[in-house]
Amino acid sequence: MDTNHVLKINLQRGPFRSRLLRALEALGGAYGVLREPAAASKRASASGGRHGTHTAEIVFGAPEAYVGQHVVEWRINEHLDRFLAASANNKIARLEAAGIPASLDGQGGRGRRGFQRRYAVAVFHLQALEAIPIQPGGAALPYHRGEPGLDPESPLWRRLARAAVKALYAFGLDLGEVVIRAGEEGKFTVEEIHPVPVYGETHTAGKVAAAMTRMLAGLEASDGRPDEILLGMDPEFLLYDGGTGKVVPASRYLARRGIAGCDVLRYRGQRLYPLAELRPEPGREPRDLVRHLLRAFRAAQEAIPAGALLWQAGAMPQRGFPLGGHLHLSGVPLTGELLRTLDNYLALPVALLEAKGSGRRRPAYGFLGDFRLQPHGGFEYRTLPSFLISPLVTKGAVALARLIAEEYRGLTKRPLQEDRLFHAFYSGNKGPLRRVWPQLAEDIKALPGYSRYSEYIEPLLLAVESGRAWDESRDIRRVWRLQLDS
Repeated sequence: MDTNHVLKINLQRGPFRSRLLRALEALGGAYGVLREPAAASKRASASGGRHGTHTAEIVFGAPEAYVGQHVVEWRINEHLDRFLAASANNKIARLEAAGIPASLDGQGGRGRRGFQRRYAVAVFHLQALEAIPIQPGGAALPYHRGEPGLDPESPLWRRLARAAVKALYAFGLDLGEVVIRAGEEGKFTVEEIHPVPVYGETHTAGKVAAAMTRMLAGLEASDGRPDEILLGMDPEFLLYDGGTGKVVPASRYLARRGIAGCDVLRYRGQRLYPLAELRPEPGREPRDLVRHLLRAFRAAQEAIPAGALLWQAGAMPQRGFPLGGHLHLSGVPLTGELLRTLDNYLALPVALLEAKGSGRRRPAYGFLGDFRLQPHGGFEYRTLPSFLISPLVTKGAVALARLIAEEYRGLTKRPLQEDRLFHAFYSGNKGPLRRVWPQLAEDIKALPGYSRYSEYIEPLLLAVESGRAWDESRDIRRVWRLQLDS
């Protein structure tokens, strides 16, 4: 079946919406601004509109999108009404829970001492489009392409981009603008968040229009080929000496490269390589990836002398040493909705299995929607702790990630958008999360592809349902049946 993809952009009424409509019209090409089918428009009118009276949608896609073909609608800024209704204190609390310093006092940098720069960073679909320098009073400085410090390849640009994308994502927004104060010693503080760009002029609307076109083209190019999804991982573990009570650097035994290597961690201001990291070959099926993981385990075992050292995994088995279980996905387009589905249907149940105190890893590590683009064209989902804690958790996480990548459009609940559950996730408060989990589990089991992966996923769901937590103090070699000296 041919599929047409359509973007439905929820925007505040105002100057930017008008500029964006003009920019979309000027683009020309294969896509344009559409009218919804009459039936859909009538339903929206009868219910008072999908969104509030201060917002309106722009529908963008191929002219024939709604004519006799299957249509997939992608909603941008679907949670805009929730953001607009939130108080400044609510927004600050949400940002700070996610590890984002914020000062939404409306002062625009006035009265602050010391050296500071302010930038308005426009974002669409997990990508920063521009960073405009603005004065303390709020006026944008003259815009010049290639202005020093705003080169998209510069470290400053990359830091601004990450901070702005993370701030908008914390509110479920895909389009907007974040004003960031860059103070002394490289500290960033969010001063304003807008669900539409307000500092940019026509050029900003043009960049958003071009990004909308790229998003549609990318969705169409990757349409309907779940067999091309490729899974990878690079989970970490610690080497711990129970006799001395100290972590032994993995770099003592493992090289930086290879399927079993060491990974960097900044500890007390120093760049160290204390973490062991397994980097198995990717696989198309969870079973293939797990088989490759066992090969990487054996390589680590050959390099690390048997003895008194414990191999520990989880979130933070030793204070100050957070561990990650990063999953790699390619062959599926990265979208905000995919990340939100991974957060709610994968990171949430894994958080319910974590040991007491594992929440200390967040928000510096493992924040919601944490991703990194990869050179091979895919992306790395970085929110999970090290699932090497057991084969059950590893197999379940890998299989569930694969199922979500294939069918995430059928997983629509977003409990982590609610403030109470958002804060519960970051604080490690399992009670509120546990109460919403049964509905999420039922959604997973109702997916058409669930039976294909149920051998790996079902034990994970049962473990979450049991209410038990994993033990980060144990040696993971025992549960992985790696040979130990007696």
